[in-house]
Amino acid sequence: MRIHSAFYRTKDGSCDYQFSFEEQTDGIWRPYILSQPNYNGRETDQHSTHRLADDSRKYICWDRPLETLDEAKQVAAIWAEKTQEYIRSGTRF
Repeated sequence: MRIHSAFYRTKDGSCDYQFSFEEQTDGIWRPYILSQPNYNGRETDQHSTHRLADDSRKYICWDRPLETLDEAKQVAAIWAEKTQEYIRSGTRF
């Protein structure tokens, strides 16, 4: 299994996220969320936040398998930006 960690700062510079990108046994990449801002009272259920759990570790729920590390990083960036918008405005993605 290959593992790669990365930080992501939102485009507006307001928040930092940390991810661990881990290649699963089937070759699919999973972006685990190591740190992120608090939801500040917004709903934190799986549907609202597009997160799933693998035991106690949360990872990004996406609509298709992520086949490359680059694809997983792109999805993590999109998710972080959309999460910031959700925290700020309450608009779900």
